[in-house]
Amino acid sequence: MKQKRTYKAPPVRRKRRQAGARRQARPKPPRCGTRHIRRRSGASSVIVRFALVRHSLTQANVERRYISYTDSPLLPEAEEVLRPMRRAVAHPAPLLYTSDMRRCRETLAQLRPRDAGRAHVDTRLREYDFGMWEGLTYNDLKEDPAYRRWLDDMTSVQPPRGEPWQTFSTRTAHVWWEILQKAGRQTAVAAGQGARGQRHRRECEPDREGSDPGGERCRTARLRRKRPGRVGNAYEARPDVLVVTHGGMVRRLYTLAFPKKTFWEATVPIGAGILITAAKSPRRWKFLRAERLP
Repeated sequence: MKQKRTYKAPPVRRKRRQAGARRQARPKPPRCGTRHIRRRSGASSVIVRFALVRHSLTQANVERRYISYTDSPLLPEAEEVLRPMRRAVAHPAPLLYTSDMRRCRETLAQLRPRDAGRAHVDTRLREYDFGMWEGLTYNDLKEDPAYRRWLDDMTSVQPPRGEPWQTFSTRTAHVWWEILQKAGRQTAVAAGQGARGQRHRRECEPDREGSDPGGERCRTARLRRKRPGRVGNAYEARPDVLVVTHGGMVRRLYTLAFPKKTFWEATVPIGAGILITAAKSPRRWKFLRAERLP
């Protein structure tokens, strides 16, 4: 009886990699589009800082009265109150905004006396209208049930003949959106000028052999990288947008940038403010952090 032969495949012999030899990487397929180029370039976002400043001291603030449409001037000691803030916003900001109220315009004139005339004066930056509570204090209103309900929930309770919360929220959102649009265009122009300046500087630099490009040294002004302002040993961030407005407006703009925060969570003393740092990408804004000013 014949035995059935079975076929046995020969063993596969793999080449052993020698010690110290590098493994060859497989070639990757070419990428399509320019998305990876934008990621590598690092130019996908630009940092923009917004300084939201409350106006300085008035007589109504000293007496702790609610004022909105009352056009009160600043007191003589308001200049001393603004001294720390003047140092924080000493660098000229490309964009300046202010409320049309006298106390805000005078505050901006003391902070930026040279370029306050080119500021955007917007009535939408006014304070929340308190209606019949205008000029009253907490002691005058603490026994009013409507006032107590308003303190508990401002969004659903309206002061007598005052401004509805929806109206206040809408106008603040509109002016904030306009500020973001202009700030985005301003940063895009500044980024383009910076790129052209760097390219121009590279063309003017001498080559490796020490010879000048074009046979002679470029006689244009040298471009230097601007450093942040320094106070002692600490560096201060320079705001790109300066907005001088009222306390309620500063709180509302703060909650628009950070929706998870509450209206009363932001503490804004007289003559102080909030510095909001944001990242502007081609498609959206991303708000990173908020700090007290000064």
